[in-house]
Amino acid sequence: MMNLRNKEVGNLTPKYSVFCQSSIINHQSSIPPGFTLLELLISLTIIGLILVLVFGALRIGARAWEKGEKDVEIHQRQRVVLDNIKRQIASTCLREIKDEAKKGAGKKRIFFRGDSEGMEFMSYLPMVPTTRSGMVYVKYVVDEEDGGKKMRLMLFEKDIVFIEKEEDIGDPDEADFFELIPGAENIEFAYMKGPEDKDADPEWQDAWDPDSDTGIPLAIKITLQEDEDTAPIYVIARLQAEVDQ
Repeated sequence: MMNLRNKEVGNLTPKYSVFCQSSIINHQSSIPPGFTLLELLISLTIIGLILVLVFGALRIGARAWEKGEKDVEIHQRQRVVLDNIKRQIASTCLREIKDEAKKGAGKKRIFFRGDSEGMEFMSYLPMVPTTRSGMVYVKYVVDEEDGGKKMRLMLFEKDIVFIEKEEDIGDPDEADFFELIPGAENIEFAYMKGPEDKDADPEWQDAWDPDSDTGIPLAIKITLQEDEDTAPIYVIARLQAEVDQ
């Protein structure tokens, strides 16, 4: 009896073993394959490169946007300043002041003087908020900055009620000037002189000297060049006042 049972068990053992092996094989074949360590490192490297490129492009775009905003702000400021200068020049006052240095003490003359690096005159239109008088002495000066590499336009104003003669103007301190246009490549002034003959045309000149030039210029030209790569800006202000020249 025992021998028969052992024989039956022995006959079943090989079939059961084959079934277990086939189940294990089927179970292993149903598991999806995974990433190897090399594949994972390559994927992370590619993702890192993509992120570097994306953030680099964003950084460049942000810098370009900031530079554009700064340039727009500078141009708007320059436009406003040049417009105010043009209006102030057009409101030139023909008030005469005493010149004690000339022969004949107390002799009066129209006060206007200028060269390529600045000018001074009387105007009905003050630009500085602290100036309370309706008539002011105005002085524009082109000064160097950044070791002479750039130029800037400075403004000084003084109430005309304190000026009786040219000696009262004095030499203003640098701290009394207001900066209007900084960091320019070039700033120049030119003055239009009326023709001496009727058939001649007006001419631009680099300076206006009251000792040799009578009255005031017909117009004043301001040349502003921001940098070497940009075209200069020309502003021409026609003086509304008229005198016999």
